[in-house]
This record gives sequence, structure tokens and C-alpha cells, in this order.
Amino acid sequence: MHNQRRLAVLCLVLAATVPLTAIPLQDLITQALAESTNMKDLEYSKQKALLTVGLNQVEDELGIAVGSGEVTATYNSGNYVFSTSGTNVAFTLPNDGKTTINVSTGAMDIDAPYSYSSISPSVSASHTLTYGYTADNQKSLLNRQTEVLALSTYDSSKLNFTTSLYSQIDSLLENEKSIKQTEKDLADLQTSLQQNLSLKLIRSDSLAYQAQEQAIKVKEATLANLQSTRELLLRQFSLLAGFAWEGVEAIPEPNLSFTSNPMGNSSVLLKSLALDLAKEELALKKAEFTNKNLVLNGGVKTTQTSGTVPAGAGLERTNSMSVQASAAIDANQFSLSGGVNGTYNFDTGSFSPSLSVSGSWNNNKTLASDALTLQKLENEVLIAELAYQTALNEYLQNAATLESNIAAWKMTHALHRQSMDYNLALLKQQQTLFEKGLATKADVDDAAFNVEIDAYTLSSILLDGLKLENQIRALQI
Repeated sequence: MHNQRRLAVLCLVLAATVPLTAIPLQDLITQALAESTNMKDLEYSKQKALLTVGLNQVEDELGIAVGSGEVTATYNSGNYVFSTSGTNVAFTLPNDGKTTINVSTGAMDIDAPYSYSSISPSVSASHTLTYGYTADNQKSLLNRQTEVLALSTYDSSKLNFTTSLYSQIDSLLENEKSIKQTEKDLADLQTSLQQNLSLKLIRSDSLAYQAQEQAIKVKEATLANLQSTRELLLRQFSLLAGFAWEGVEAIPEPNLSFTSNPMGNSSVLLKSLALDLAKEELALKKAEFTNKNLVLNGGVKTTQTSGTVPAGAGLERTNSMSVQASAAIDANQFSLSGGVNGTYNFDTGSFSPSLSVSGSWNNNKTLASDALTLQKLENEVLIAELAYQTALNEYLQNAATLESNIAAWKMTHALHRQSMDYNLALLKQQQTLFEKGLATKADVDDAAFNVEIDAYTLSSILLDGLKLENQIRALQI
């Protein structure tokens, strides 16, 4: 019941101090976020980065390439011979072995009298086996890094924007409070001077009178300066928020629950990804020097002739099958290849095999520079690891500082609540005494003014708490 009465009185005071067109704080923030040009630019930048990541994450699919052969017609010895180099289809499989399958109709011939035809279909395949480090995580790591950076930059900028709004609102409210305090002080000084003159406690030509007049002039100058400052604050708010200041109400209490994450936040994650990228680059460079690639190739081709080849056509009758297989191993300092090929002629029943072997070796003249390159990459890994540990330590230190600031804010908030309880009770007492003729109207007005000032101070404290809440969110991004 006590809290309900306190809130009821506070609401009455706030109703008297807040403009009729005041906007709830949450609505004000939402409107500012929607109308801010900077936030719109950040939103577009975030969407652009995420679209880039999405495009980079599209998996490779089966590739199919079709090539049509060239068709020619030749007149020879009274006959037309139509021929084509054939149609070829290449299938590229989306795997790490770069598997390629080629299917071709081969060269085809047919004469106009339709007494002769020839076809040479073939099929071949190629596959690469890599011995050593074959993973390549650079693409996924870079995509993850881009995604984390885009999201954390946007969220951090959004929090910074709202924090700036809280600070601007706080400045406006503090200015209002100072203006009200100065106006009251000025009114008190003027009333005191008039009373002293009426009671003839001072004379208009006395030094005391001049001192009080000087104090009034100082307060008037202070009030004029505060009003000028207010005009500046109003312009600053309009530029920041995108609309004019109309007052604020319904400032919520902040949610200051916070638990430190031993793994850190996005800043630490970005350093961790940078470390992983440095390790990956080192592993890939080592693979360039140590990996071995084995390329396997194989295929079958047949040539079939039917009918009678016209005399003088310049063509030979052939019915054969050719089989080919080869393998090549390639390393940093040597390469070795070998292949077998055999042709079987169905007409003669003969088989013609062949074998080929070749190789090369070099003494790797770049061995010294390669060693320096690896050492440089190893140093970059160490630097990235140090940067990661530094970022994690900074996060933990910031978390500890934030926890201390949260505790200090809670104490300030609790003490001010106690002060508000006292001032509300004092106002109620002064009102009761005034009704009984035991207190003056000035006593009641002073007590009511203190309650009004308490409302401004509470607003500032709550805004400070909301800034702390943003700091918590920033550490959790």
C-alpha cells in the first residue's frame, strides 16, 4: 500500500511536469530508429554483407557442358560424304577430386547413297587424388567472419545510437531541472528582496540591497544561459532523432541482469576466427610444399564402319576398340607419369599395345624463400593468438568493470528511492500542517518542488541505468 501511495503521488507530480504531448520512451526510440538516416544506411550495409555471405555459401552443383560438332559435306567421285566431328558432353562432379566424365559420339561419316557409315563413340573419365592436407576452410571461415562482423557492427551501432539518444534526453531533462531550480531561486530572491524592503529591513541605497540585486542579476544571467543552452539541445535532438522534442514519459527501469561469458563476445570471436584463418593459411602453404597429387585418367573408344566404302572416297574401313589408361603423380620437387594404350582390330584380330613413362625432378631453388614464407606465416599465427588472448582478457576486464558499475547504480537508485519516500512523506506532512494552519503555503510549495525535482533526478538515474543495459548488451553481442 505504501508503494502504491508513493507511485500515485509521483504520477501526479510527473503529470504536472511532463508536457501533454510527451512520448513514451520506448515509442520515442522506435520512431528515432525508423527515421534515422544513419540507421537506414547501417541496415542496407548489413543486408548487403549477409547477401554476399549467402552467395558465397551456395554449394557447387553438377556441371554439364554440351558441345556440338561441326557438320561438313564433301563431294567426291560422284558421291556426297556427310561428316561431323561429333557431339561431346562433359560432366563435372562437385567433389574434391575434380572428377570429370566425357561422353562423345566421336566422328561420324555417311555417304549420300547410304552405302557407307562410320561412328567413333568414346567415354573417358579423370579423377585427382590428393595425399596430404586437403581441407580448405578459408571460404567458410571468411564467410563466418563477414557475417559476425556485419551483425555485430549493426547491433553495436544500434546500441550506440540509442545510448546517444538517452544522453541527449538526459541533457534535456537536466536542463529543464536546472531551469526550474534557477527560476525558483530567482523568484525566492525577488520575494525576499521585496519583503525586506516592505519590512524596512534594508534600504534601497544600502550595500545589502545592492548585494541582493546583484544576486538577482546573476540568477537572471544564469537562467538566460540555460534557456540558450536549451535551444541548442533541442536542435541537437532534432538532428539526432529526426523529429522535434516533445518531452518524454514512461521511462522504464533497466534490466541489469548480467553474467560474464568465459568465451567472450563477438569481438573475441572475430579474433578467434582471425587465428583460425592464420592457421589455415599456414596449413595450406605447407600443403603446397608437401602434398602429392595423383591424377587418374581412363577411357574407351570404338570405331565401327558398316557398308562398303566408296572407291576414291579417301576413307578407310575400320572396326576397332581402343582402351587408354594413365596416371600422373605430381609433387613439389618431382613429377612422374605413365600410361598404357591398346587397340584391338576386329577385322584382323590383331592387338597393338603401347606403354609410355615420363618424369622430371628439380632441386627446388626456392627452398630458402619457402622456409622464410613458412616462418612468416607461423609468426602471424602467434600474433593472431596473442591478439585473441588480449581480446579475451579485455572482455573479462570490461565485464568486471561493468559488474561494479551495475552495483554502484543499484545503490544510487535505492538511495534516491529512499530520498523520494522521505520527500513525499514531508510533502504530505506539510499539506496536513497547512490545513491546520501550522505551516505556510511557501512550506508546501517548497516540499512539492523537491518532489518535482526528485522526478527529474529519477529520470536521469533511470536513463543512466538504460545506458548500462546497453553496455550489457554490447558485451553480449
